[in-house]
Amino acid sequence: MSIVVVPLTDSTAPIEVTMGATDTLQFVAQVSGTFTSTYSKYFCPHLPHTKSLNQNETWPNPTNYPEGTEPNPYAAGKTYTFSWTPDGVKQPHLTSTPGTIYVDTGTLGHG
Repeated sequence: MSIVVVPLTDSTAPIEVTMGATDTLQFVAQVSGTFTSTYSKYFCPHLPHTKSLNQNETWPNPTNYPEGTEPNPYAAGKTYTFSWTPDGVKQPHLTSTPGTIYVDTGTLGHG
């Protein structure tokens, strides 16, 4: 048995994982973002279809699943593709450069 540890980085490239019959799976978010999957039924605990993870968070919860997901012989030899969208990519309109915010001092409730 081996734990397949998948680091979730600032890359948006699809994540491909090939499992063995006794392998377990663990995702470690190196940056915060959103994980998506269509393979929930092949893993225990079920992979969430959409799950937000904070930086340095591990799925599944290592307190309850220190070895990752449970082994699934039906998953053996198959390649699964997952998506990871880092938070910085989800909101491309945000910039890291400082700017000035102008607030309108108009009056409300007149008319």
